[in-house]
Amino acid sequence: MNNLFLQIEDFYEKLQNGEFDEPLALAGVLQKLSDAAWLELEEVYQPSLRID
Repeated sequence: MNNLFLQIEDFYEKLQNGEFDEPLALAGVLQKLSDAAWLELEEVYQPSLRID
């Protein structure tokens, strides 16, 4: 299974267990997941023409 999906499953389990009492901690984890998703998206859908 994809590493990103495993991270999301782990996050969801921790969220259900109430491990994110502080909004800042929750926001940090969501930001990491979001960044990882964007990186994976860029790897999968690389532009056909790159202008640097």
